[in-house]
Amino acid sequence: MQTAFWIQALVIGGSAGMLALAIYLMSVFNSLFSTVKNKWLRKNLAVLLVAICFMFSLTAISSELVVQAAKKGWVMASLIQFFNTVLITLFVYNSFLFVNQLPRLKRLSFIKYHSVIILTIIVSSMIILTGINYFENGMHFVNLRAALLFSFYNAAAAGLIYASANYVELDRKRKLNEKELEVTRLMALKTKAELDALHSKVNPHFLYNALNSIADLAITDGKKARKMTIALADLFRYSINYSQDNYSTVKDEVTMTEVYLQIEKIRFEDQLNYTIQVAPETAYFLLPRFILQPLAENAVKHGLKSTGLMTEILLSICREGDSLLIRIADNGPAFPEELTPGYGVKSVFDKMDLLFPGAYEIRFSNKPVKQVTLQINKLMKNEPVI
Repeated sequence: MQTAFWIQALVIGGSAGMLALAIYLMSVFNSLFSTVKNKWLRKNLAVLLVAICFMFSLTAISSELVVQAAKKGWVMASLIQFFNTVLITLFVYNSFLFVNQLPRLKRLSFIKYHSVIILTIIVSSMIILTGINYFENGMHFVNLRAALLFSFYNAAAAGLIYASANYVELDRKRKLNEKELEVTRLMALKTKAELDALHSKVNPHFLYNALNSIADLAITDGKKARKMTIALADLFRYSINYSQDNYSTVKDEVTMTEVYLQIEKIRFEDQLNYTIQVAPETAYFLLPRFILQPLAENAVKHGLKSTGLMTEILLSICREGDSLLIRIADNGPAFPEELTPGYGVKSVFDKMDLLFPGAYEIRFSNKPVKQVTLQINKLMKNEPVI
């Protein structure tokens, strides 16, 4: 009596263990037999392994196996059960694969699609089980009605589990997509806020000095004061008119930078000369807005303002291969070995990081000439419509 109890307990424990193994294998289904290169073969082997584990977990405690074992012996009954499981699994699974690949099915709604899939699993399961019943019983149908009912309920349950799992996965993906969309939206708002803050940063020292110069010139030279006021107004008009744009064309950026240099030339007269050389084919390539003026201001600041001597500035823009090269050279003192970017140059780095991440280089060199080189490796164009 006690021996029978322990045998029964062992059988139930083994069945529970096989069921747990089957559930675990389902959770890692896509990684099973990963070394097999053929996708169809890999999927069939994986589904067979899961099905066999389920078979052992359920048939070990079923009365059907006991009845078959009494007639044919445990070994033969187990082999027949194993063979039937393999046959049913392969037939039903490949029927499912065939139907699942039909183009029309992909366009159906979730409910219609899974209704077809469940129906496919039920029909294919009943077909294969009918064939097995016929051949197992000497070309006769025995208890076919019971076998078909058993097949129907099992196949329907399998189909519903598949549909439920897909619904849970679909719902998870939908929620994940919503979260990703929200994160993307917040990142876009953050980037816009950062860019708006950077665009609004016109060096307050420049504005202070320009207004002081206008005040002085209003007494000594009214024409120059008027010219400088108009230039300063143009500079701020550019800032206001393009306040909603993160990008500007090379043409517009050069125009705005030239206005800035004109203001400085009015202030310092013959102590400042500048030359601008822009290749015509680069006119409509896009740059971050207010990217050239800080570089030009840096050249004025560290050239003319730091030495008080005659300063020559050369702004050149050209295309080399798939890159846009912007160079601002001056004859001022050499860059120190350990350069700390100031207010304006740092804003250039910040804008490039936001709008051209990983697609630019900024180099400070003293030989053969002292210059700042901005190389943009991502070409974007905005040509006017003719």
